[in-house]
Amino acid sequence: MSKPRVSLVRCSTYDLEAVEAAICQALEPFGGMSAFVQPGQRVLLKPNLLRAVPPEKAATTHPAIVAAVARLVFEAGGQPFVVESSGGPFIARWMSAVYKATGMTWASEVSGVPLNEDFRSANVPHPEGALLHRLDVVHPLTEADVVINLPKFKTHNLVGLTLAVKNLFGLIPGTTKVAYHSKLQDRSLFCEGLLDIYTYVKPALNIMDAIIGMEGEGPSGGDPREMGLLLASPDGLAMDTVCAALVSLEPTAVLTTRRAVARGLTSGRLEDIEIVGEELEAVRIADFRMGIEMPIDPGLAKGPLRAILQRVSSGEALEGHRRPGLGARLSRWLGNQMVAAPHAGPKCIGCGFCARHCPVNAITIVNRKAVMDLSKCIRCYCCHELCPETAVELRKPWLGRLLSRG
Repeated sequence: MSKPRVSLVRCSTYDLEAVEAAICQALEPFGGMSAFVQPGQRVLLKPNLLRAVPPEKAATTHPAIVAAVARLVFEAGGQPFVVESSGGPFIARWMSAVYKATGMTWASEVSGVPLNEDFRSANVPHPEGALLHRLDVVHPLTEADVVINLPKFKTHNLVGLTLAVKNLFGLIPGTTKVAYHSKLQDRSLFCEGLLDIYTYVKPALNIMDAIIGMEGEGPSGGDPREMGLLLASPDGLAMDTVCAALVSLEPTAVLTTRRAVARGLTSGRLEDIEIVGEELEAVRIADFRMGIEMPIDPGLAKGPLRAILQRVSSGEALEGHRRPGLGARLSRWLGNQMVAAPHAGPKCIGCGFCARHCPVNAITIVNRKAVMDLSKCIRCYCCHELCPETAVELRKPWLGRLLSRG
């Protein structure tokens, strides 16, 4: 059986012609865009359009990526269209503001690719799903012949990095995402759900925007980081494995990849992947700043505490396992100590957006400021991710800070 292949090329600018040339170079080992798109096929382009922010914030897929891919799809005879359901309602007025702010309107103008105007939802069967046997998806997905996944390289405080697999969560319509977070309250179950979405969508091609990524408190509150890279692969899990290695992470530190390994969807090992183009070591980033939720080193503790921390850091303590007695209570308490909690910072204006989109109704507005009930909070970080003012701060309790010290 041949190894999955990931193409890795340099690209240091978002100049449209340079981006298109770099994407052509990345696709050359696979036979070009025509290897994925046949004449007349409807091709859904799925960027990351988290919310209405400008491209320079590095929270969304850059419009030059979308425009360049659309042009190549047109050249191959396909009919591309851009589809995304960002954080917030899946309605025309909301998405129009997102398209404009993120540069998708410009991408449409320069490439001719239409932006989705169908805001219906569909409920579809997924018999092969491990956890989700039916999915709520945006209706345009059901009319696509091909899906091209266009994720943005970013940190993510819930899963480590948001890459190819996580990007497809944007095909769940609007505030239905809140219901999914509520149903899949722990991180590992949430990632199982993400993998079910990935195995349903089956993107034919994944192209990663890593020209400028986001480090720190992603996926919306971090800092832009120049990386100068594009990646392409028909295998999103292989791409996610390479992306983790690019920033000097063990691939299974990304929780979606860890769960995919457990399900036998991928090995999560670099040696099982063929990387073409640039040498990984030549472009590896050693000082990429992760978010607050990356696992701590259990070696900082001794004896029984170390064993518990090993479970917490591996995500096992958050998988819904319940042990009787003191051990279970201690494990849950330690788990909460390791996990950051959201708080409204000084930039909070009390707009109520976080309260309306909290899946467990753990937020109220008091004296024009958001107040989080941490006894209800499930640490899904929707409030941090979606806050229009980036006013929600993630703070780790004292024990977590103590054990995280280098």
